[in-house]
Amino acid sequence: MSDEEYSEYEDEEVEEEEVEEVEEAEAEEEDAAEEAEEESGENLNEAEKAMLAAKKRHENDEQAKLDDYEKARRSEREKEEEELKKLKEKQEQRRLAREQEEREAAERKRLDEEKRKKEEEDRRARAEEEKKRKEEEKLKKAQMMGGGFAAGQQGGRNFVINKKEESAGVGDRFGNIVQAKQEMGMTKEQQEEAKTVFMQGIRKNIAEASTILPNDMKAKIKELHQRICKLEAQKYDLEKRHERQEYDLKELNERSRQVARANNAKNGQVSGDDTGGRHPPKVQVASKYDRQIDRRNFKERRQVYENKIAFPCFPGVPPPPAIYEKVIKKLDYEIQQELEAAEEEEEDY
Repeated sequence: MSDEEYSEYEDEEVEEEEVEEVEEAEAEEEDAAEEAEEESGENLNEAEKAMLAAKKRHENDEQAKLDDYEKARRSEREKEEEELKKLKEKQEQRRLAREQEEREAAERKRLDEEKRKKEEEDRRARAEEEKKRKEEEKLKKAQMMGGGFAAGQQGGRNFVINKKEESAGVGDRFGNIVQAKQEMGMTKEQQEEAKTVFMQGIRKNIAEASTILPNDMKAKIKELHQRICKLEAQKYDLEKRHERQEYDLKELNERSRQVARANNAKNGQVSGDDTGGRHPPKVQVASKYDRQIDRRNFKERRQVYENKIAFPCFPGVPPPPAIYEKVIKKLDYEIQQELEAAEEEEEDY
């Protein structure tokens, strides 16, 4: 039940109590009137006494019915009150459970918010640490890249441009290309042998560990480490440059194919072979629906227009008759039939 229903129910109870009080007052008045009638009934005759007795029995019956009704009504009211009490208790229990659920939900929300804030702080801390670590690595790499140069150099570029004299010959300018071609012409065994000789030359420049002082050993290790780092960085840059050049070549080839395709379309040449090479696309000189394959080349096919029997398509097989020859033969046959029919008619006459 809602609060409005409870208030209506209480108003009804108050009205019923007032009605009961009014009924009790009326019953007391009736009892007083009956007592007065009994006192005055002593002066009545037999018929009046009988009527009065019947009236009194009727009133007693009505009173008994009223009492029974009142008793049933009271029992029903007690049941309703009991039910109302149970409903109020149930409502109170629901209210307490709802308050408990609200408290638990608020607690969960608070914990979730704290957890979210903590995760956000951890994420920011990790991001700051990652950023700081990358900056340190970048600085360390820059230091290692610049470590192979003179100590007096601070900043600037980390590479050296070898200036060549103006009188340098062609061999000096294209030395790398010549060397690369020589290496490409070498066999695998020759390359391995050249590599072994180069590594031996490097090892000769490195002194024995027993003859080097500890400080010199540390300096040499540091120098070699910086050199390795520099070479690795150069290798990475060259690999990336090679990948970019391959991508640019593929893109340029695709653009050239598109330009060749557009030019062929403008000239009316629509073919699947539009790769843009040196040679034009092949011309189809035979139908793919021919039952027998024609083995003649383009020159022989061209000469057929000058001389029909120059290069027959299928040697040993006569060429099929032309269309106009078929029409002429058909007309000759029909004319011959008509003439024969006319002669037969004349003979009959």
